[in-house]
Amino acid sequence: MIIDTHAHLYYENLISDIDNILQRAFESGVTKIIVPAVDLRTSETILKLADSYEMIYAAVGFHPCDVKDKDLTDLKFLEDFIHQDKTVAIGEIGLDYFWDKSYNELQKKFFYAQVELAADNGLPVIIHTRDSIKDAILFLKDMKIINLSGQFHCFSGDEDDLKEVLEFENFYVSFCGNVTYKKFSELDIVRKSPSGKLLAETDSPFLTPEPYRGKQNEPSKVIYSIKKISEVKQIEVEILKAEMYNNTKSLFNKIN
Repeated sequence: MIIDTHAHLYYENLISDIDNILQRAFESGVTKIIVPAVDLRTSETILKLADSYEMIYAAVGFHPCDVKDKDLTDLKFLEDFIHQDKTVAIGEIGLDYFWDKSYNELQKKFFYAQVELAADNGLPVIIHTRDSIKDAILFLKDMKIINLSGQFHCFSGDEDDLKEVLEFENFYVSFCGNVTYKKFSELDIVRKSPSGKLLAETDSPFLTPEPYRGKQNEPSKVIYSIKKISEVKQIEVEILKAEMYNNTKSLFNKIN
């Protein structure tokens, strides 16, 4: 069994074909999918999907690239969403310094507030860290929240970053389809990531793994990333799949 912990199924080209996408996912061994939001609209859409499809679970929140024109008062709407039965996390939240650095301070305010909201309600966080992982790690260390748990999705840090993340008691990392690319240069980080701290994800519809690179990604393709990780770590695929599944159930403990 596989849980895809990160698939943006609210995109029109995915949601318009959702029944077929979920069927292909199931046939590939995926039994559950966590769909992370980026704002209020996508949070609402995801909760409707979760109500309609047994295998879909929701993460609600504001992505750092989507807070530029927002106000912290918008977070009050999340308080209703997080108490839904199938809301299993707050995410996708974090910091993104790649596209636009003009509102980094606002990103930090949203990150701080959403981390606090997650901790106060016993939910894990799903963290985005494009060109910002060192700041995100320092941010969490400075907050000193004892009961916080979460996932560094699409992990892109160096060995020191990995070591610091693993020092957080209840945090996990995950790698996307780019681990299958010839130019992927962080295989040693994958190798050094303990299997007991690994989760599976696609980041659909992005980062499609080989041999489908260039085409739309979807949860059924997560197996190609898992196979590559198992090869790099020299672990049997079925053993790695089982460990990732158990890790996911441990972190996202609202999943049935």
